[in-house]
Amino acid sequence: MLLFWGPLLCWGLLPQAQGEAQHPLCLRISMDQLKTNISDLLAEHQVLERMIKVPLTGEGTAILDHLPYVREGLSKKSSGLDLSLVGDLLSGKSLPALGKLLQAGRLIIEDARGPEVTLKILSDSLLQVTLRSKLYLSLQGILRLKVLKNIRAGVRLEQMGSKTQVVPEECQTPPGYLSITVLEKRDTLPAYLVNSVLELVTGFLDGVLPFLLQKMVCPLVSTLLNLLLEDLLHITLPPAISGPEDFQYYITTTRFTEEAIVMEVQLVTRCGPGQKAPGPDYLDPSSLPTLAQGSMADLAFWPETYNVILSCLHKSKEIHVDPQEATAAALIQLLSLRELESSSKPYNQSRGHVTLTIRTPDAPMIHPESNMATIIQEGSLVLSGSSHTFVSVPWKLLSKAKFVSRNQKLTLQSTPYSTKIILGPNPALTRQETHLEALVSELLQGKFCPHYNELLREQDLPLPNIKGISFNKAQMEFSKESMLLTVPEE
Repeated sequence: MLLFWGPLLCWGLLPQAQGEAQHPLCLRISMDQLKTNISDLLAEHQVLERMIKVPLTGEGTAILDHLPYVREGLSKKSSGLDLSLVGDLLSGKSLPALGKLLQAGRLIIEDARGPEVTLKILSDSLLQVTLRSKLYLSLQGILRLKVLKNIRAGVRLEQMGSKTQVVPEECQTPPGYLSITVLEKRDTLPAYLVNSVLELVTGFLDGVLPFLLQKMVCPLVSTLLNLLLEDLLHITLPPAISGPEDFQYYITTTRFTEEAIVMEVQLVTRCGPGQKAPGPDYLDPSSLPTLAQGSMADLAFWPETYNVILSCLHKSKEIHVDPQEATAAALIQLLSLRELESSSKPYNQSRGHVTLTIRTPDAPMIHPESNMATIIQEGSLVLSGSSHTFVSVPWKLLSKAKFVSRNQKLTLQSTPYSTKIILGPNPALTRQETHLEALVSELLQGKFCPHYNELLREQDLPLPNIKGISFNKAQMEFSKESMLLTVPEE
């Protein structure tokens, strides 16, 4: 059973602090999932079970007062029949079944099922919840009935600045709809008498049931709906995430649509000076594709936003390569010769102290396509030494992106078999470029790529913690405009 319960985080969006960045995201929870959770919550709290065994006639009630030949107010007594009016009708000569019916006179709720939940969006801030209740009644020893009656409740969202408040609407039983089905009847009861009794019972229940449901069921229903929606509007980080570099999620606006509850979210991350790339401050959720079929929720990223997040989380890395290794030695020789060719210095076989370093000062970028995404990582191969000038060879790594969602974190990973390395534009290295590119690719494949996924894991993104929705089985789906981390139905 899925329930949206979670501790309070924060309602509003705080002013952006120094060293932080805010990123617009969108969280959507399907209406089908909300319907399921309301049903589960009401079933857990047994909102209808409290009506079981409630007598509607007999002691404490007076349905027999409406039957013919019964004195008003006497049905609560064993001698409630007006024998002066009915004469020998109740002597067993004419209508013995009627006599037994009147003497039994006890209508009781034997069982209750449901309620069945139906949701209707009245506006982007008003949700109507209709609960169809199934009550099984018995007119003791004579009739067994199934009664359907609706309860109608609702919740309204009120936006107060950057806060969304949940306001319960009145819970009531709308007049006019009452369905009664005869499940069983005594064989000796004539058909015309059954119809007469049903007419009386229907009129009685039409007046009594709304009162009982409103007094016995509505208060708990309203409380549960209110708590459910209030807790749904508060998302937290996983409990394991703590410390001065915490991430924070804030819900800024919420609205109802036919498809989902749509929550605009601000993710706050650390972001050092100069780290943040230009990105959007606001994005329209209406541009997102519809929720995937069979999904309970999704967390939507716009590519520009996700790349800004990567930019904020990225830390520059350097990998020093042993210059004695074969590939590194070949590269050093090729780059040294090219540098000497561009100068008038004689070639010196002993080059002195030489270092070869792989640098990634810039964050990776994600480029989504129709059904996949590509990681683009730019870097440089830097040769420096005591006897020659600085040489830098820019390179670019392209790899198919894979997103892994587990332990409440979203991890970006590259796919090794799809990795391709090309040289960046460098007019000074046009000669022997093919050989150079092969050596650079070989070096990066051996020294950088095996560690690249480990470096990417340092940019893991903590996911929001919503009880009842686990992102551990979520899958990333791509379009040209968006990236959807989709939670499938269980």
